[in-house]
Amino acid sequence: MDSLKLIFPLAWRNLWRNSRRSMLTMLAIFVAVFSMVVLGAFMRAWGNSSVIETINNLTGHGQIHQVNYLDDPNVDHRISHLPNALKMALHSNVIRQYAKRVRVPAMLKTERESAPVELYGIEPQKEIGLSFIANSVVQGHYLKGNNQRGIIIGEKLATRLQTKLGRRLVVMSQGADGLIKERGLTIIGLFHGQASIEKSAVFISLNQAQSLLNIGNDFSELVYRLAHQKAGEQAVEQTAAQVAQHLQAQAGNLQVKSWDELQPFAKAMLEMSNATIFIWILVSFGVVSFGLINTLLMAVFERMHEFGLLQALGMKPRWLLLQLLLESSIMVGLATIIGLLAGVLLILAFANGINLGLGASYFGSAQRVYPTIDWQEIVMIGVSVILLGLLASLYPAIKAAREVPVKVLAQASN
Repeated sequence: MDSLKLIFPLAWRNLWRNSRRSMLTMLAIFVAVFSMVVLGAFMRAWGNSSVIETINNLTGHGQIHQVNYLDDPNVDHRISHLPNALKMALHSNVIRQYAKRVRVPAMLKTERESAPVELYGIEPQKEIGLSFIANSVVQGHYLKGNNQRGIIIGEKLATRLQTKLGRRLVVMSQGADGLIKERGLTIIGLFHGQASIEKSAVFISLNQAQSLLNIGNDFSELVYRLAHQKAGEQAVEQTAAQVAQHLQAQAGNLQVKSWDELQPFAKAMLEMSNATIFIWILVSFGVVSFGLINTLLMAVFERMHEFGLLQALGMKPRWLLLQLLLESSIMVGLATIIGLLAGVLLILAFANGINLGLGASYFGSAQRVYPTIDWQEIVMIGVSVILLGLLASLYPAIKAAREVPVKVLAQASN
């Protein structure tokens, strides 16, 4: 303990003998730690946002279809009934809500233009909270009931068709008998959403879709959402896959797919954000270790005469080793703590979210993302950088402690 009281002030003073070099090294460590914290939070927010958008944008946590529907999504591949075991599984505590949909390709015609679209027949009340539709209507109103006539289209699609709220258009699609069915509907609402969906998706009530296609009570898909889950976290991906497997066991000839199977691009975005964080952490660790080794080696070579003199006066090699380790520990510790604090403060400053602009939707992300602090990651970064700093400083410290005092002093005198 007495030796430590002597060595610590010595290490502190020696650290600032070349303050410029020490500050530059600490700055490199600070930037590396700060970037690890901030980039990790922002990339995680972006990846999670992609998953949240995918789940909200009509995908849900999973979907149930006829086996051939995803390969050929037309009215022929529809569901007539659900097995009783599957109905019971859908009413478990794991499933928060579910809804039936008709989803078929269709054509919209106005007096001026026409466009191919994806026609959705939805259960208006059950769709609330399941997808974005109910909260995205910016003009007009949402569907008020299963039997309401009318159609909701995207603002971009309305511009393309040169039509507007209150105008009539014609919906055409292939019916159950193979013939083209058509119906005139009034535009009761315009919605704003992801660009691709806004240009191609239109919504009517489930009963109206079934009546138009002459399919009775049949439907194309059943979409469900899990209970008490935070979308985008690794646990959601595992739970969604597990629930899909459980439902598949009860589904008979039907096919159950989780969100990551239905939307592989969103899963790829999440994996890419995690990989980016991992790669940047490795790069930052490399910067920290090489910078620290270089600084300490320069300091050791410049102070070899001093080390030789100290050992000649009775300083034990282990004390010299401890002194150099203390110098590097102080340097790395201060820079790491300041870097962590700065990173946390910046993340807290953006607690209300970051607006990525309208272009974010083209990459499957929400326009606004919300970076959050992962305290486990913060502790892992701090501990890892400090341990890496100590490991990086071992070689210069051992090199200095092993030098023979007489040899060092003789070289210095020459």
